[in-house]
Amino acid sequence: MMKIEAIETAYYRLPLEPMGDAGHGAIDSEEIITVKVRAGGVEGHGYAYTIGRGGRAVHALLEHDLAPLLAGRDATDIEALWQLMWQRLLYVGRGGLAAFAIAAIDIALWDLRGLRDKKPLYVLLGARAKEIRAYGSGVDLPKPLDGLLKQTEGFLARGLPGVKVKIGKADPRDDETRVAAVRKLIGDEVDLMLDANMAWSAQEALERARRLEEFNLYWYEEPTIPEDVAGHARLVRELSVPIAVGESLHSPHEFQRYVDERAAAVVQIDPVTNGGITASLRALDMANAAGLKASSHYTDELSAHLLCAAANAVYLEKHAFALDRYLEEPQRVVKGRVRPTETPGTGMRFAEGALAPYRIL
Repeated sequence: MMKIEAIETAYYRLPLEPMGDAGHGAIDSEEIITVKVRAGGVEGHGYAYTIGRGGRAVHALLEHDLAPLLAGRDATDIEALWQLMWQRLLYVGRGGLAAFAIAAIDIALWDLRGLRDKKPLYVLLGARAKEIRAYGSGVDLPKPLDGLLKQTEGFLARGLPGVKVKIGKADPRDDETRVAAVRKLIGDEVDLMLDANMAWSAQEALERARRLEEFNLYWYEEPTIPEDVAGHARLVRELSVPIAVGESLHSPHEFQRYVDERAAAVVQIDPVTNGGITASLRALDMANAAGLKASSHYTDELSAHLLCAAANAVYLEKHAFALDRYLEEPQRVVKGRVRPTETPGTGMRFAEGALAPYRIL
């Protein structure tokens, strides 16, 4: 048994190049909430993030609710601690902000286990290391067409075998023009994904997709709100392009509905938004059992480990919100592919000197 001796948190607000998408609107900052869990003389590191709103609330949940709850408990029993946090925040949670707070501690606990056992995360998950293709992903809906194409050229220059474009312009013809231009630029050998960020009703998402199917799409992401599982299932049945969801699902229970109702072809895990590594691993187990493809959202460094546990991991997202400048060892992309780190734990450490100017709490 390793009793939790202390939980330390911090809250940072990082500036971003102004960007945006159809579902979330304008984005100009990212919030990072870090967690350090100490037990048995070892310190595990975790974090949560937001797209500029809600981070103080996540920090407050950690400081005032979860840290006191876990003090003195066994850090090695990660599953029991996840269940305890979920239960005690159930009345105000069932996902949302509670999932983000739970995730930050859960990630730190997995890191702590890896440090204790001297094993990298993917080994703790019962997986073998493998190379995973990476795709370039911008938050680019406001970009003019020339800016979008310049961004895409940057992805190609990095050797990425796939690119993703945000859609959701008021006039569907504008989306068609942008998607057509990107397809022409990348040719037929590079995969093209589209992301609507929950912008439409299922019916409008269906109509929009039919105007874009000709561009040989690899997937169509978050076409409608995550609560509309039936709508997603309809899109799976009626469209030729695979439907991808996951970043806005905040618990294993939400993933289970999508799997049970055959409402997705690609499961996208995010160990922060899903509620932790524990929760994302359950989602991957569901995907494996159902024969679904798996990918990731953001969380590049952690997801490289998690996707090793997927039976059919197709892509890892290299996101516009790259944390590279704030990390001690940024993730390496070699010939368009990534591998999990071999250091014990998650292998992810923030460069605290780089973060320090942006600390709020």
